[in-house]
Amino acid sequence: MDNDRFRFPDHATHVALMIRHAERDPIEQMADALAPRLTLKGRTDSVRMGRSLAPHAPFAIFHSPVPRCRETAECVSEGIAQCNADSTIKGELLGLGGPYITGNWDGIVASIEKLGHSRFIRKWFDNQLPSGLIMPLPEAARIQAGILAGHLRASAMSSIHVTHDWNIMIVREYYFQLRHEDIGDPDFLDGMLGFIQNGALFLRYHEHEKRILQEDIV
Repeated sequence: MDNDRFRFPDHATHVALMIRHAERDPIEQMADALAPRLTLKGRTDSVRMGRSLAPHAPFAIFHSPVPRCRETAECVSEGIAQCNADSTIKGELLGLGGPYITGNWDGIVASIEKLGHSRFIRKWFDNQLPSGLIMPLPEAARIQAGILAGHLRASAMSSIHVTHDWNIMIVREYYFQLRHEDIGDPDFLDGMLGFIQNGALFLRYHEHEKRILQEDIV
């Protein structure tokens, strides 16, 4: 990942990053999707990202409960430390996992196996799946934006939030109208940046920037 995509604003005193975990071992079966760990390349890339982020330290680092996200957080923190900069791993946040899953995981797996991943995501985002299985897109996106806004308003320290491709896709589609069919799934270590300006939350994803209304955040 090109870390210049984050486009740190000159005027913000602190920011909140949301990034996908680094490269993992392949997912052989969707039922076991939470098990794969980082590859050696994933660990190396995470350390390299930490070094590239070190000039913007200190950071508080949060991660999904899934092990590969914890591993990414640890390696990013290691890279920051290699540059004699500071970061603190605060631990896991359930909201960076799958808070939008309202049913059981077996139901999600069955739907993906029937539809395929891309069609499953499209039906989800177009509100064509039962709310008892998975949360509607607007509600799911507001939770993710709320995590960033909450840390930006509660602390003067910048933060990093290590999460999953679905969490990035939720925010991309709802706030930026960027469809995975058009731009592809998020890369490993892809992500976005949030900051507060004049009391409002702004999100940046690559070359895109969006002001988020308070009523559109959990």
